[in-house]
Amino acid sequence: MDSDVIIVGAGLAGLSCARRLTEAGIPFIILEGDRRIGGRIKTDQVEGFLLDHGFQVLQTAYPEARRTLDYKRLALKSFASGAIVRTKEKFYTIADPRRHPQKLWSTATAPIGTVGDRLRMIKLASKLRRVKVADLFKSPDKTTIDFLRDEGFSEKIIERFFRPFFTGISLDPEIEVSSRVFQYIFRIFAEGDVALPAQGMGAIPAQLAETLRNSSIRTEARVAQIHQGQARLTSGETVQGRAVVLATEGPETARLLGSGRKVSSCGELCLYYAADVPPVVQPYLILSGDGKGWINSLTIPSQVAPSYAPPGQSLISVVVVGHLYSDGDTVEAAVRGQLSAWFGARVRDWRHLKTYRITHALPAQPPPMPDPTRAVTSPQPGIFVCGEYGSVPGIQWALLSGRLAAEAVIKRLGMEG
Repeated sequence: MDSDVIIVGAGLAGLSCARRLTEAGIPFIILEGDRRIGGRIKTDQVEGFLLDHGFQVLQTAYPEARRTLDYKRLALKSFASGAIVRTKEKFYTIADPRRHPQKLWSTATAPIGTVGDRLRMIKLASKLRRVKVADLFKSPDKTTIDFLRDEGFSEKIIERFFRPFFTGISLDPEIEVSSRVFQYIFRIFAEGDVALPAQGMGAIPAQLAETLRNSSIRTEARVAQIHQGQARLTSGETVQGRAVVLATEGPETARLLGSGRKVSSCGELCLYYAADVPPVVQPYLILSGDGKGWINSLTIPSQVAPSYAPPGQSLISVVVVGHLYSDGDTVEAAVRGQLSAWFGARVRDWRHLKTYRITHALPAQPPPMPDPTRAVTSPQPGIFVCGEYGSVPGIQWALLSGRLAAEAVIKRLGMEG
């Protein structure tokens, strides 16, 4: 089966690219090596629970997500704006006082930083809202840890809040990720909500695919090699096209391009538990602020979106950064032991549902990071790239890079007549 455009990969970038080509009336075929679409954005149903592949959320302030997705049909449910920090053997709630004024006292008195730190956070959020995103990604870049220190934040708030918070986002415990990326994420958190679709994160790629013809997506069609105008599958079949768009993960894109470029991966472990009663009622992200133990963060998705668990049950999600190659029994024992220290004997009754071991959850994002508001330059004639390779990972940038790649393809095909 041949087509005008071959898209390799049915993650968000590939589906976004296909959506724009559909609008332009340009035939395409998507070749996806997995048995289902979504890339890293997938949701499993296990015993009535919805298990996302790792800790994933949708930032409602993402401009491209707002442009592309129907939030109402996704039935988004939002986390509380803030976090619960575990430190000094207690839990402390810190929240955005604009949205949760009743948490003002607990936020002000939590032992995670100084009064000056709180004022610096407000000042930083205000400053970042005034900067154009494209200008932000042209600003001087440095590591996030250096950026926070240069901004005057105390070591206490860096260690007890910023490190666990941004480690959960970047999967870099040293938070040496680009300060451009940090500033954008900090801005987005201040502008919108952190949400889950009622039917799991997998509902996002499913919604994108609704606008495409079923026959235009081939799953279990792994691409072995690409050349100008064609893709050869591992089955030996060759698919012809006028243009090829690579919308795969960074390491796979590098392999198909034969670039020799090393794409460093950041991994995570995500463990899911079922409980009769949630350990925390409020829908906050819970951070490990002491840097002790294996747990980086914990959420209770069913307290955000009740559809994540059967009636009368709660779903608990735990993220571990590091220990990626420890055996399953060791991981589960270490995590359950730390959970018991946090929540007591009731943890013994929690049922372990599944552990996801994701070796390439994100690419490393050291400075300097490129400007993701612009399309990645075509690496070879007739071959285009979108997604995290040469850009920034994340739902916003996957959707935008897919659309920008499609625009580049449309322009090229139009020039060719």
